[in-house]
Amino acid sequence: MTIAGNGVAAADSWVDPAEYTVGDTVYFSGAMGGCTIRPNGDVGCELNGRGVWYGIPTPDLAIDAAFLPAHPTFGLFGHYARPGAKGMPWDNQAPYDREITSLINYAGATCVNITGPNASIACDSKGHYFRYGVRGTEFR
Repeated sequence: MTIAGNGVAAADSWVDPAEYTVGDTVYFSGAMGGCTIRPNGDVGCELNGRGVWYGIPTPDLAIDAAFLPAHPTFGLFGHYARPGAKGMPWDNQAPYDREITSLINYAGATCVNITGPNASIACDSKGHYFRYGVRGTEFR
């Protein structure tokens, strides 16, 4: 996964997925939403605010099939955010122009949480990617 942004980036902080696992699923909250990574590599995030997918406002993005790009589910398969999910590390004392990057890897999926001026959540799995943040929505 490649993440680019402006500002001064802090060193990447890999987190232990075991700290975020409930049963066999990883749940975490990030700067821009709450996410789930399932043991088969499916990943999805509920977005704080609304993402945009081909011009359509969407409350979530998911990667759940290798033959599909990242796409919304509009909540049809349940919620990705889990109330009380552990938050990814961040530093609330850091200057606003400093980015804090936390990464988690589980079941072949990788998600990145970025705080700071380019706040976003980005995940890749099964050859696809999405990023949602203050600079908009990207997916493939």
